[in-house]
Amino acid sequence: MIANDVGVTIIVTTLLILLLLAGVIITMFISNRRNQQQEMKMVQMQIDYEKELRKVQYEVQEQVLVNIGRELHDNIGQLLTVMHMQLEQHKFLNPDGGPLIETIGTTLGETIKEVRRLGKSLNSDLFESQGLINTITAEVERLRQLNKFEVNWTYDSEPALTKDQKVIAFRIFQEILNNILKHAGGKFITISLKGTDTFKLQVKDEGKGFDYPEILRVAKGSGLKNMVRRAELAKLICNINSIIGKGTTFTLETI
Repeated sequence: MIANDVGVTIIVTTLLILLLLAGVIITMFISNRRNQQQEMKMVQMQIDYEKELRKVQYEVQEQVLVNIGRELHDNIGQLLTVMHMQLEQHKFLNPDGGPLIETIGTTLGETIKEVRRLGKSLNSDLFESQGLINTITAEVERLRQLNKFEVNWTYDSEPALTKDQKVIAFRIFQEILNNILKHAGGKFITISLKGTDTFKLQVKDEGKGFDYPEILRVAKGSGLKNMVRRAELAKLICNINSIIGKGTTFTLETI
């Protein structure tokens, strides 16, 4: 009888211990799950914060560019126009002013056109009135006027992008051209835009190329990283493929 009681006691005790261990394990599992969920929430909050921060930075930068564009168009452009009028008056009063005055007048006229063009390119409202294709076309024409590159520019239709997406796409396009002018060293540039069904902007140069992973590793890659981040902000993808000695291809497209 006593042996049976001891056996029952052992069994009950064992069951209690097992239940206690199960309770501890379940509690640890639930606690760990909650910690993981909390960590995921914290990570998501950080991602959302960084996205919001980049959005605010973009809006501030864009407003600064708009203000600069207006200053160039309204104030600097007006002053240059007055100077041009004064020069024309001087030429009228002094018809024998010589070739130097004529050259200065021509240069001043070209400067006025360039200031106005630059002022327009900085104004984000331009994309609503002219569209992305016309804005890029104007930039291509400016590039051709440098007489340093042979530019092949093709497109099909205006892409169905939001105004912000068009603005960011164009700013990235300007940065790509700036990189080509500074670093590529080639003479041929191919630019294509597809807007039918989906958006895809591609810029190729046949320059010297670079080691993309290595550039990203060092501080010099900040400009390229910024392109990728700005594209993500507009829900676009920016891919960069470069081969040393064969050039670089930049591709910007919808996700």
